[in-house]
Amino acid sequence: MATKIKIPNRVVDVLEKPLEKTVVELIAIGLYRDGKITLRQAADLVSVDAEEMQKVLGKHDTYINYGLEELDEDIAYAKSGE
Repeated sequence: MATKIKIPNRVVDVLEKPLEKTVVELIAIGLYRDGKITLRQAADLVSVDAEEMQKVLGKHDTYINYGLEELDEDIAYAKSGE
């Protein structure tokens, strides 16, 4: 599902380019910070692997939350052979 949103020019002026990638990255970071998605889900949204997503989070001063849900997800991912 694609959604169009109106972003004020004063916000667009301070965002990194390409704009769409930056907006998706910031949304993923916000959702991760709020505990609504896991690290792997954030990485999937941004189209990077989990290691690269950790770097993205670090760039935005976001701590890595690693709990049982992430451990279970990593184990399932490892067993899937992807």
